[in-house]
Amino acid sequence: MDRGPPLPSCVLRADPIRDNDVVLSPQSKPRVKEAVERFVARVRHNMDVHLETLAADLVRVIQEDGAGTVSMDRLAEMARSASALQAHEGKIDALAKIVGAMRMLDEAVSLKGILEALGRGAAGEATRVAVMLVDADTLRHFNDYGYSTGPRPTDLPLESFSDLARAVGDRQRVAVSGAAGSRPVDVPAFMRPQPAHSGVVIPVVVANAVVAVVYAEGPDRQAAQPAVSPWTEHVEVLVRHASSRLENVTSRRTVEVLTKPA
Repeated sequence: MDRGPPLPSCVLRADPIRDNDVVLSPQSKPRVKEAVERFVARVRHNMDVHLETLAADLVRVIQEDGAGTVSMDRLAEMARSASALQAHEGKIDALAKIVGAMRMLDEAVSLKGILEALGRGAAGEATRVAVMLVDADTLRHFNDYGYSTGPRPTDLPLESFSDLARAVGDRQRVAVSGAAGSRPVDVPAFMRPQPAHSGVVIPVVVANAVVAVVYAEGPDRQAAQPAVSPWTEHVEVLVRHASSRLENVTSRRTVEVLTKPA
């Protein structure tokens, strides 16, 4: 896969802390992730034990019934319990996948490596992903995933797409709906969702400046489809973590340059 053009040169400063931000020190972040990983492992173990108990209950009920039959009420009760457990297991799988994507971001030691890890992590949550670099008034293609058909991501001038330019200027995400009758959003063709899908454009903010945008697309979450994964929130978590990693790397390099002996 094309690793994309070099990152645009810019001076990055520490991002001012906002009132609603949760700030973790570099020392506390590994402990938080370790705690999440321990939680995931513990819940998986508990679910395995629960499934074994359900299976043992079913065998016991069959054995205790002389006719070899089981009441429909009892079977329905056990089926509901297994179904609820399966739903929880799906949520745990999603959490484990996000933790894995965050680990990839933490292991990347270069600006390109972090953005590549972000693209791969987002692609694990969404069906199509495009990472675009902000170079002055131009968006430059960095990498993409899932574009087997239709228009492909390409370099483009920001001024040609008002909603996209507003997302960059205001540092705000933009939702793109593919539903008929929804308000059309001024974005390029490759940021228009496929049928039954929706999309979102999320800026990557470092030092209070947008250095890249991520377009992600996945199944549209309708009221009739409550089981659809909240992939948009997952992608946004990864974008925010990537922003933190990019700032950490650039700040560390700035300190190294300033403190390097002459």
